[in-house]
Amino acid sequence: MLFSNKQIDRLNRGCPMLAGVRVGDKFEKLEKGDLSEVGIADVGINFPIEITFEVGADATGAGLTIFDGDAPFKFEIIDVIVQGRPGAAGGGSMTISDGTTDITDAIACISDTAITRAGTIDDAKSTIEKGGTLDVTAAQAADRGFITIVVIKV
Repeated sequence: MLFSNKQIDRLNRGCPMLAGVRVGDKFEKLEKGDLSEVGIADVGINFPIEITFEVGADATGAGLTIFDGDAPFKFEIIDVIVQGRPGAAGGGSMTISDGTTDITDAIACISDTAITRAGTIDDAKSTIEKGGTLDVTAAQAADRGFITIVVIKV
């Protein structure tokens, strides 16, 4: 257990800045794996969540689907990291999209073990609604990588 019951009670007593938010209860739910209350957006506190996805097959053309109209909650993409895997094509890249429009620029996936980040994230497209779609598309059929998408629940 991350927090004792006594600590949770202290956190729940609150602070005038938290506008009556029961922070202890939120931490307790998070500790139990309940992501429904990740963050306290009304007071500017958020916890990053990492969505990981292995591109182990051809992701050209239609790409590979991370969420197919079933995103579990509304979230904002704040970072994307790609780690090349064996078989990554020289000069290859991957792009994250909402199923129709690119969210990131082409993220290099050039060799096994190389790590690269999205150079740009389109803030007009980076919010995925609950029930939304998230895809990854590779430039070459041999591109392989492990993708970490860092999000915050909004």
